[in-house]
Amino acid sequence: MENLIKPEFGLTFWTILSFILLVVVLSKYVWKPVLGAVEEREKKISNDLEMAQKAREDAERIKNEIEDRLKNLNKEIEERFAKAIYEANSEKEKIISKAQSQAELIISNAKKEAEEYKKHLEKELEKKIVEISTLISRKVLTGVVDKHIDEKIMEVTLKEYKNYRN
Repeated sequence: MENLIKPEFGLTFWTILSFILLVVVLSKYVWKPVLGAVEEREKKISNDLEMAQKAREDAERIKNEIEDRLKNLNKEIEERFAKAIYEANSEKEKIISKAQSQAELIISNAKKEAEEYKKHLEKELEKKIVEISTLISRKVLTGVVDKHIDEKIMEVTLKEYKNYRN
């Protein structure tokens, strides 16, 4: 143990010589491959970092493109929705207008039919009044009046009724 605290020349010489030999052998056979592997590893890590950065930039670009597309899509959806509402309202107005014109036509036709029916009823009533008045006149004047006078009475009654109506 003392030799370690107070080394002798021989021990020191062999220690230094073995260290120098170790360094030469290591530098010739080990250091170059180790340094080459380290450099290769550094290049690979550097390339991986660059690729990761590019991938991140690409992902960010794609994310921005998707967001832009979504904004455009939302605008397009809103535009189409507004257009559909406009077209629906337009179609609704057309349908309402058509229904109103058909209703007016139906009402007009119903009024015409009612007027025609009224005229028909007036004619029927007129005929009945003339018949009744003729019957009454015949009964009252049965013995006194002949056929010729009977026809005259009918004509006069009809004329008076027509004048009365106008």
